Amino acid sequence: MEYLKSVMQKRISFKNAEERKEGADRMIKEAEQFKFLFRKLSAGDDTDHLCGSISAIAEVFKLVDPTLLYLEVSTLVSKYPDIREEHIAALLAVRGDASREMRQMIIETLNQNKPSVNTNSRPVFRDVAVPASMTSMTVPKLLK
Repeated sequence: MEYLKSVMQKRISFKNAEERKEGADRMIKEAEQFKFLFRKLSAGDDTDHLCGSISAIAEVFKLVDPTLLYLEVSTLVSKYPDIREEHIAALLAVRGDASREMRQMIIETLNQNKPSVNTNSRPVFRDVAVPASMTSMTVPKLLK
């Protein structure tokens, strides 16, 4: 959970595709290390789900073609339906290559095509706060 919170705080902003790929690869490696450690400690499936969210975010960062960004973000939203607009805006800001217009278009499109909420899904992002400095970049709340 703390790992996700630190990602949302934009402590790092990628400047180009190579930095995004390196950062994403590191996140995936760290998620696997967390998963291994938690399994060794017998922490269970909940931690697998949390570690999976780190890998899913890394895939958003790793994506090279920004025209496919909507698809990758929509996959993230379908896997983790408790993710909010401010989380998406923060992730896109950390990517560093998504313009305000692109962020707005992605969020608007996601709101129009909201996936049905799976009642069996375990919340991951519910308790992940996004700093006010990051929420100022979000578009107006659309379909809340």
